[in-house]
Amino acid sequence: MTISYVEPLSRAFERMRRMLFQPFELSKWLVLGFSAWLAGLATGNGGGSSWQAYDGGDLSSPREMVSDLDRILERLVEQVFLVPIVLLVVSVALVIILLVLWISSRAKFIFLDNVVHDRAMIVEPWKRFRRLGDSLFLWRLGFAVVCFAVVLVLLVVIFAPAATLSLSDALRGLSLASIFLGVLVMAVLGVIAAFVLLLLENFVIPIMYRFDLRATEAWRALLPWLRSYGGSFVLYGGFVLLVAIPAFFAFWVLCCCTCCIVALPYLGTVILLPIWVTYRIFSLEFLAQFGADYVSVPDAPTTG
Repeated sequence: MTISYVEPLSRAFERMRRMLFQPFELSKWLVLGFSAWLAGLATGNGGGSSWQAYDGGDLSSPREMVSDLDRILERLVEQVFLVPIVLLVVSVALVIILLVLWISSRAKFIFLDNVVHDRAMIVEPWKRFRRLGDSLFLWRLGFAVVCFAVVLVLLVVIFAPAATLSLSDALRGLSLASIFLGVLVMAVLGVIAAFVLLLLENFVIPIMYRFDLRATEAWRALLPWLRSYGGSFVLYGGFVLLVAIPAFFAFWVLCCCTCCIVALPYLGTVILLPIWVTYRIFSLEFLAQFGADYVSVPDAPTTG
């Protein structure tokens, strides 16, 4: 079986053009854009920009970091009354994060359903995709907890001892080597996590939608294809990254031309809706190459 990348993208672009511009309906853009914005709430790709600039401050050395941490702990001990406030703020933040993750998990199926059937609906599919949305939410939550635990272990096992070793000038070289190793390990794990999320967004969710499967069941359905065509899926990720580069520059050009209006939440999603619709259809067209069972869009040709 020959796996193509350009042809699915070409078909996705053509389908997006027919969906959004033949004819152009503002009401459809607004509703479809709202479903796309909800779907991207927890990932930052639903419109607007999540980029933040570094404030230009000097990076602290490990010794200074330990000293700063000691001062912070001393102040917390002196001001015990702040502890309940801090716990309350953290609790509220966690609730908001979980709520956003839950909403976006169900909205991903709403946006996908709208794209597949060329329509713009919110209420009816919100009720219909309750089971799939909850399954996706639990999987994403579990994955986030695992990633957080791995990072925490790395901080404790590598970075904390490295910061302690740096207090001795004789062991500074060992400390820097440990920090470099930790950063390298975290970078590799970050790439792996990003690839897992790419597979989830582009293939697992469509498989869940196509066969009415829970998240773990959809992963099991995808695994045989990953074993047989692992390189093709890795190239898919590289292809998406390659295509995203001009899209990223186009986004900043639009920001400059519209006085950053395109970076506003929801409104930016509506303006950039052709990009999000094309990206969503592209994964469906790519997946359709693995057989007729994986065809989600009605006119997606297959190769076998």
